[in-house]
Amino acid sequence: MKFSSIVYIAATLSMIPFPKPSIRYLIAAAAQAAVFTCALVHAEEDKISFNDDIRPILNENCTACHGGVKMAGDISLIYRHLALGKGKSGKTVIVPGSPDKSELMRRISTNDTDDLMPPPEHGPRLDQKQVDLIRKWIEQGAEWQVHWAFEAPKAQELPTNKLKWGHNRVDAFTLSQMEKHGLEPSPRATPAELLRRLSFDLTGLPPTIAELDAFEKANAENPKAAWEAEVDRLLASPAYGERWASVWMDLARYADSEGLGADRKRDVWPYRDWLIRAYNSDMPYDQFTIKQLAGDLLEKPSYDDRIATVFHRLSQANEEGGTDDEEFRVGAVIDRVNTTWEVWQGQTFGCIQCHSHPYDTIEHDEFYKFSAFFNNDQDNDVSNHQPTLRVPNDHKQYSDANQKLVAYETARNDYHAYGHKAISGASWQGTKNTSVTSTRTKSKVVKNGDIEEIHTVGNVVRGTHFNVTWPAADTNRIDAVRVTLMPKNPKKAASSPENGAVLSYAELHVTGSDGKVQKIPFTHIIPDSTESSSDPDQTLSKKANGWGPFSKIFHDRWAVLVPEKPVILEPGSKVTLHMEHNVFYNASFVMVPHRLKVEFSSDPRWDAWRAAALPAKKKYRENYGTYLRVRGPAIPVMAQRDPTLARNTHVFDRGNWLEKGELIKKADTPAAFPKLKPRGNQPDRLDMARWMASPENPLTARVEVNRFWQQLFGRGIVETLEDFGSSGMNPTHPKLLDDLAVRFQTELKWSRKALLREIVLSETYQQSARTDAAKRAKDPDNLWLSYSPRRRLRAEAVRDMGLATSGLLARNLYGHPTYPPIPPGVWKPFQGGDKWNTPKIGDPQRYRRALYTYWKRSIPYPALMSFDTPTREVCSKRRLVSNTPVAALTTLNDAAYAEFAQGLARRMKYEHEGTLEEKIAYGYRIVTSQRPSPDVLKELVSSFKEMEKTYAANPGQMKGMAGSADGAAYTILASLLLNLDATLTK
Repeated sequence: MKFSSIVYIAATLSMIPFPKPSIRYLIAAAAQAAVFTCALVHAEEDKISFNDDIRPILNENCTACHGGVKMAGDISLIYRHLALGKGKSGKTVIVPGSPDKSELMRRISTNDTDDLMPPPEHGPRLDQKQVDLIRKWIEQGAEWQVHWAFEAPKAQELPTNKLKWGHNRVDAFTLSQMEKHGLEPSPRATPAELLRRLSFDLTGLPPTIAELDAFEKANAENPKAAWEAEVDRLLASPAYGERWASVWMDLARYADSEGLGADRKRDVWPYRDWLIRAYNSDMPYDQFTIKQLAGDLLEKPSYDDRIATVFHRLSQANEEGGTDDEEFRVGAVIDRVNTTWEVWQGQTFGCIQCHSHPYDTIEHDEFYKFSAFFNNDQDNDVSNHQPTLRVPNDHKQYSDANQKLVAYETARNDYHAYGHKAISGASWQGTKNTSVTSTRTKSKVVKNGDIEEIHTVGNVVRGTHFNVTWPAADTNRIDAVRVTLMPKNPKKAASSPENGAVLSYAELHVTGSDGKVQKIPFTHIIPDSTESSSDPDQTLSKKANGWGPFSKIFHDRWAVLVPEKPVILEPGSKVTLHMEHNVFYNASFVMVPHRLKVEFSSDPRWDAWRAAALPAKKKYRENYGTYLRVRGPAIPVMAQRDPTLARNTHVFDRGNWLEKGELIKKADTPAAFPKLKPRGNQPDRLDMARWMASPENPLTARVEVNRFWQQLFGRGIVETLEDFGSSGMNPTHPKLLDDLAVRFQTELKWSRKALLREIVLSETYQQSARTDAAKRAKDPDNLWLSYSPRRRLRAEAVRDMGLATSGLLARNLYGHPTYPPIPPGVWKPFQGGDKWNTPKIGDPQRYRRALYTYWKRSIPYPALMSFDTPTREVCSKRRLVSNTPVAALTTLNDAAYAEFAQGLARRMKYEHEGTLEEKIAYGYRIVTSQRPSPDVLKELVSSFKEMEKTYAANPGQMKGMAGSADGAAYTILASLLLNLDATLTK
């Protein structure tokens, strides 16, 4: 009997009024109390759980028609207030406590096929057990529960188990589930098996024979201390960062090309290097999160902080001619929203782009509230990938480069702030009696109230020059000219932007009364914002592209042009602003304005400004030049738009970006989750990033813990890594997941090395993979982890294992992508012009780890694709392991693996002194970490001798291999060893 029951009996006895105790009376009272208590306990045990018992029934049978997408009959079984309300029929769907008054019960119980739910044509009716469960749930009050994953994880008490087994908290929780399902843990694996498993899991590389020997010796003396020492050694290895960075690269959709049609090369490898450093330095996961989502918005961001934001510049881009930049900019925003939720929240958030979530309480408009966090970033699918950051090739120079960048940005901002102060303080007047002439494109003057505007007529043509002329009637000087480029339809453009324009060059022409023309260049340009896809000062020179809203214009954009000194006008003279527009973008779009206006200022205060502006501009330009001399790639990074250039965010009707609906007033997170706590009135990406990484967020820690668990055990505690929603799988060990998630944030301080250390130190992780038929019958999928799962190596580890065991592996970290051997005929880029230049044999660049391989989305490296590496066009949450002949054909025939076999053959033949048997056993141990059994060794030796005999008799068959028969036999035997199951699994 439970302790609570005994307490209740004691309390009941204390309340019974009797003058004198009697044994018989006490027994009767105790029995009565016990019966009552057992009834309470039984009732408690029979309590129906909405999440465990009812929600799965509704999701499987009802929500397709009565969920978040369709609400047939105005009924939704996703939202409690709707489920307890009335449908279109006027009848209450669920009446808590009264199943007979609930229309739901009537519909699932009736024999009338016209009223039966689900209708016969939609599927089978609920079985009696399901009907009884729903009835009992309604009788008990129809208690609704929030989906388990949307509630914050709670600290857990350790379960009490029968068996005394385990090293730490992980083991207590796994053993509890084993015992619940009638299972017992397996013995500890052998030292060789353990070190192989650990080495591949932590570093992605096999252990060396020296490491195996050292561990076996230390293990014999003190197994616990030896194991802890190996764990710490491998966590400290530089290879650790490479192994785990490759996992994140799937999530980040990392690729060295931009994707889609052209799929041109795009320098982003410094981000891959940032990942490696972040893992090796054990950057806390909350900071790892914030830096990637909003590193650019941190106070005084470092170079590394800015590089981290490449995460969301890895969306695909489209440089094909004729495509609409805005379509693909919006596509990138949508990709960033989906990726953020998939990576950090494990949610199928993409569902709500077109409609409310079919299973979870996330509504359609909440997708667009969240998209507002990304809708006002500077990038806009342009070919130069702006905004970019110049990154030194040497990481040691990052600090110096950051100083140069900050100095440039500070000087630029100071100069522009000084200019904006003058602009706002000056008096301006529009041109009057304006005329316009233009080349190549027709134009006219249009009066808009008192304002005279210039409009183009018909199609615009690249190379158009405008001459806007007005008489100098009301002024005797001009100090500055303001050009405003405007959308043709401002109201529509605010939501659906028009093609932009670029002012390639401008100068002032003054025609005197004598007809002579004086051409006056401008020496200063002050744009409305420092945000630009090109250097604004290019407008002051005929040799460059110039300034402008490139490539789309949402609202008015202006720039002020200032000559070196005031332009003095004689009576009767005319002023002409000469403008050139020479940019032709994406082979389709001419960057010529359709509508503009010209204003000028005749304010003597500009004299003082000019005198002070010259040194400010000189400093700005010098610092800019210094920054441009940073040697290294210009990589795409995130940067937020100037608030004055903010875009509107709308709900898209059924996800169609051309059908704009409700205006989103401010960015926000879904109501089903903890409330966002912004720093100001307009939440930004940094607010969102901190929300993601906050302890209040119910999913961030759980999802990351689950991801690490899946990498170690082959299956997550929640098997559906990509779906923690109610349509995903429930956790097999919910208390373990919550315990690890809470402690990951608190005790472990978001340290992923500490989290990994705890898991791999557990007895659960150290179990043998050997099992028996009885265990497999009770637990066919090994859900309860009564033995260690055996799994094939990841694609990267297959290649890296070949490199390591052949002795070819280059250990240098970081740097430009590499181009290992690729099958002939594969590399045929449709566009882009990037070359696949494989380094010569012997060049270390040829033998670098797999994560450094150049990744082109349209032609992904075949040897890695054969082992389930995704194309990385979009975020990939988990790799589903396939088993096809293509994988075997790759390791048997690919040029790289042939080279690995030759390297392993050399190691067997020359590295180990001894008999043939000993050399072959040495090779077997190199690749499998095991010593071969006598039977296996006998088979291998026999195979070798047969091959040696064959090549001795047929030397012509040794083409491409060693020049001797035994050398060729070693090579073929090495290839055989590299293809063994024992080699390709851990």
